[in-house]
Amino acid sequence: MPAAGRGTRLYPLTKVQPKEMMPVGPYPAIDWVIQELAAAEITEILVIIGPGKSALEAHLDPQQGRLPESDRPPWLSELASSRTTVYFTRQNPPGGLGEAVACARQFIGDEDFVVALGDSVIISENGAFARRLLDAHQAGQAAATLGVQRIARQQASSYGVIEVTEEIEERLLVSDVVEKPEPDQAPSDLAICGRYVFSPEIFIELDNLATDRGGELQLTDAIAALASSGKPVQAIPLAPEELRLDVGNFSSYGRAFVRGMLSHPALGPSFRKYLLKLAAHLQDSSQPNPDRA
Repeated sequence: MPAAGRGTRLYPLTKVQPKEMMPVGPYPAIDWVIQELAAAEITEILVIIGPGKSALEAHLDPQQGRLPESDRPPWLSELASSRTTVYFTRQNPPGGLGEAVACARQFIGDEDFVVALGDSVIISENGAFARRLLDAHQAGQAAATLGVQRIARQQASSYGVIEVTEEIEERLLVSDVVEKPEPDQAPSDLAICGRYVFSPEIFIELDNLATDRGGELQLTDAIAALASSGKPVQAIPLAPEELRLDVGNFSSYGRAFVRGMLSHPALGPSFRKYLLKLAAHLQDSSQPNPDRA
């Protein structure tokens, strides 16, 4: 799980607080990601951190700050039962997502593995999306399987966008990945949503990859190299009922927090009522102000 980025688009909130610790509803973003992976029966998780990210180590240590059972996030029960173990390594200084993945080489060995970005939350029942990616990866004997979402074309310059050559049932065969294209140059409206499954072949491409003008290794370039060399690269779209919440900038983070609250089984119903009353008041000031109730 790459979590070394500085989160500069959320300054000053992330000046000393990792963006992965920003609350999405009642839990930090990273809790949602850990829960998703644990629910998908992933039992070993490597978190790649950078400078100023020691709070993540403390937070993910089940021995620190024990909570009453009723207040524990679901992933903590998984860790306490020893079914899921979290490890850490450091990327210092951060040198791009490709370099972060390369840091996991010794941890991975010769197995297929999942990459889940620590600032991207997928709302998916019982970790279904991560499990679906793994199953599709094995079924397609792929070198890379990418989780993707549909976006508006004008948003393409914020994402890695895939080019699709064929669709086989749920699987989309990918011929290219373009990092942050201009909207009129985007090969599709399908963007990578912060979830990947790779075979160890990705490490070979990362070894052969040159850094970009900013001195970083771009993971999308390595994926594109896999596809251009004829290795099977495929994508699985989010289902209509699944959501990606991005803890990356203030606009997307605000939406992520609200969605996180609404999805919580205990807090969601009352929070929804509050939002409906607030919307009514903002549209018509004669309606009661829920903040003064």
